[in-house]
Amino acid sequence: MKTRNEMDSKFMWKPEHIYGSSEEVTDEFQLIEKATAQMPKFAGRLSEKESLMKALRTSSDAMRRVMKLESYAHRNRDVDMAEGYWQELSGMVESAQTSLAAATSYMEPELLSYEEDVLKGFRDDPDFSVFTRYFDALLRNKPHTLSDKEEMIMAQFGGLSLAEYEIYSTFSSTDMKFPKIEINGELVEVNMPTYARYRTSDDREIRKKVFDAFWKTYDGYKNGISKMLHYQIKYYSTVAKIRKFDDALESEMNSNELPNGFFYTLRDNIRAILPALHEYLAVKKEVLKIPDQGYHDVYAKMVTGGSNRKFEFNEAVKLINDAMKPMTDEYRNVLSESMKPENGWVDIYPNEGKRSGAYMSGEAYDTHPFVLLNHIDDYNSASTLAHEMGHAMHSYYSNGNQPFEKSQYTIFVAEVASTFNEIMLINHLLDTTTDKEERKFLLNHFIEMIRSTVFRQMQFAEFEDEIYKKVESGEALTPDFLNHVYGDTLSRYYGEEYGLMKIDELYKNEWAFVPHFYYNYYVYKYVVGFIGALSLAESVRTGLVSPQQYIDGFLKAGSSKPPVEILKDAGVDMTSIEPYKLIEKVFVEKLKELKELL
Repeated sequence: MKTRNEMDSKFMWKPEHIYGSSEEVTDEFQLIEKATAQMPKFAGRLSEKESLMKALRTSSDAMRRVMKLESYAHRNRDVDMAEGYWQELSGMVESAQTSLAAATSYMEPELLSYEEDVLKGFRDDPDFSVFTRYFDALLRNKPHTLSDKEEMIMAQFGGLSLAEYEIYSTFSSTDMKFPKIEINGELVEVNMPTYARYRTSDDREIRKKVFDAFWKTYDGYKNGISKMLHYQIKYYSTVAKIRKFDDALESEMNSNELPNGFFYTLRDNIRAILPALHEYLAVKKEVLKIPDQGYHDVYAKMVTGGSNRKFEFNEAVKLINDAMKPMTDEYRNVLSESMKPENGWVDIYPNEGKRSGAYMSGEAYDTHPFVLLNHIDDYNSASTLAHEMGHAMHSYYSNGNQPFEKSQYTIFVAEVASTFNEIMLINHLLDTTTDKEERKFLLNHFIEMIRSTVFRQMQFAEFEDEIYKKVESGEALTPDFLNHVYGDTLSRYYGEEYGLMKIDELYKNEWAFVPHFYYNYYVYKYVVGFIGALSLAESVRTGLVSPQQYIDGFLKAGSSKPPVEILKDAGVDMTSIEPYKLIEKVFVEKLKELKELL
């Protein structure tokens, strides 16, 4: 693999678009330092309109500069991890951010000490228009704010919010010992990467050996891991109670401006379409000729092989541009220009010392988004490019149409635009391919996207809800209880009672493998994101929603409204039954066509 210096610069992104010189970077740090030093003088004076305005503008401007510096440091660091200067600069940015946070820490407690009418007055004052969402959050959280002394104590414990996750992450990635088994005459350690590789093997015996070895390992650590999970959830639940929420779920719904019943509406609507998943499992059982289908077969490929097409970068760009023909000319022009290597948005190919995977960074409000890839000319690379450019277009439109204070869209809707582009691409390929094998591959891929994101993540979310209830009732999360609850959700989702998939006792400890359970009610957001993306993609393709409505109502909205309202403005009402029926319809139609081709 080439070093960074050996790579052709025309395939690299251009961080110099953020700062053109080291002098600019130095000046930026000085301006942040100056703003940070100014913040304490506004303490105790936030009831005065002028002081409050200066405090908000000063802190906001400083944070805008911090995020720009962060983007600059990380873009350079992530393509050359061995270069110490960028590590050092990243540390300097983090230090500046910490100092700014400390200097502004008095603001929210002071504002929250005021009467609600005072906050509403500021919120409705046109002079504070860019800060309306800030005041919305204050008003929403005011009933859950404690006394000054109590808030000070809570702040001291804030650093412990992910303590158990950090322990789990370190333990699972460095301390866990995995066994070696023989696969095709070779001794292979069954760790996380090899488990992911061999669980899709066409050889059922290999799948079973790998599953048994991997989950037996987690079974040996389940007592310690169950303790970690218990105390992480206990932390969230305790904080929620202290803040006068009924439970951790109500706290999560409040943070995303969702009605209290939203989670269970989502759950019930997914449960209602489980027969579609069961139909898929029945077809898979029939096609693979596995009468005793078990959970170790869940990743078995119903379609062997993949697309024979080579997705070189330029070809991927062309396909994505073609897939976006239903969109507006403006959207397509921006997308096309952003993918041209010479424009510096995209870092395309792997190099030695470059971060693995892919991501989009849009936090530098004053410059274009940046996309990191590790393109290797296959379908997944093309789909990844479409995905990350969806994020990029979201940030481009949001940053270009919202003030900085309302530009950062929430995690609740963060995956919609990216998945929208993925779906547009795969639908375009399905519309245009004449190759039967490629068509089978694409159909199976589409089906698996829905299974793994909608059904699997909702299964995770149901398990999560049950264990929160257990902790909040004052009981401990024992390995036996966790296995029992996780096993029940697996059984319900994968149709064990209908003979569609047997869930071995050993595999019921899969809960110990999922890091997202250490975040407070997190995984349901993936379900919302995919359903929203599919609904919008289908609506745009069929003309039910105009491309301009999607752009104006969603991409340009940033965080200017509650996320459910933003989706509704774009044409998706997540509180209605329609998006869920659409998921079911698409899933069943794709499955029917695939079955006919097999």
